[in-house]
Amino acid sequence: MKAHTPQASQKPQRFTRTLFTVVLSALALSLLVPLSGCKKNEPKQSQPEITLQNLQSAYAREMRIGREYALFSKKAERDRYGAIANLYRAVSRSEQIHAEMAAALLRSKGVEVKPFTPDSITVGSVMQTLRLAVSDEGLESESMYPNLARTAELEKFPEAAELFRRTLDADKRHVELFKDALGKGGIIVRLHYYVCPTCGYVITSDKTGECPGCHTKKEKFEKI
Repeated sequence: MKAHTPQASQKPQRFTRTLFTVVLSALALSLLVPLSGCKKNEPKQSQPEITLQNLQSAYAREMRIGREYALFSKKAERDRYGAIANLYRAVSRSEQIHAEMAAALLRSKGVEVKPFTPDSITVGSVMQTLRLAVSDEGLESESMYPNLARTAELEKFPEAAELFRRTLDADKRHVELFKDALGKGGIIVRLHYYVCPTCGYVITSDKTGECPGCHTKKEKFEKI
C-alpha cells in the first residue's frame, strides 16, 4: 500500500482554487463588457451652440442700444429736456449691464466675446428718439428675449435662460418709462433713478427696498 503524501492531497485543492479563480475572472469580464458597451452608446453632451450665438447677438445689441441712449441723452440735454436726458442715462446704464451679463456668461463657458463695432447713429428730435426707444424696447420684450429664453431652455442652458428672463423684465420696465415720457410729450418730472447692478432693472423710488427683478438689496443700487 502506497504511503499517503502531502503533495498528492494538495493537488486537487490547487486545481479547485485555480478553477474558482478562472470562473470569477470570466464572470467579472462578462459584467464589464456590457457596461463598457453601454458607455459607448451614451449620447455625448453637446454645446448649446444656438444659445451661445444668441448671447453674442444680445451682447452686441445691448452695447449698441446703450451707446444709442447715451447719444439721445446728450441731444435731450442740448434741447433742454433735462428730465428725458436723465432717463436716457439711466436706461443706457441698464443696457450696459445687460451687455456685461452676456459677456460674463460667455467667458464663463470659455467662449471669446466678439468685439463690438459701433455703427453710425442718427439722432433726431427728442420725440423721435422716444418713439424709437419704445419700438426697440417693445421688440426686445415682446419677441426677442422671450424667444431667446425658450431656446436656452430647449438647449438645457439654465444660466442663459435666467439671464434672458432678467433682461426681459428690465426691458418691460424700459417700455413703461419711455411710453410714459412719450405720452406726456417729453415733459416729465426730473427724477433720480436707481439701477440694479445685477440685472439692470431701473427703479424710480428710493423707498424700494430691493430689486423687483432679482431681489438685489437697495444698498447696491447705482444712483443716476
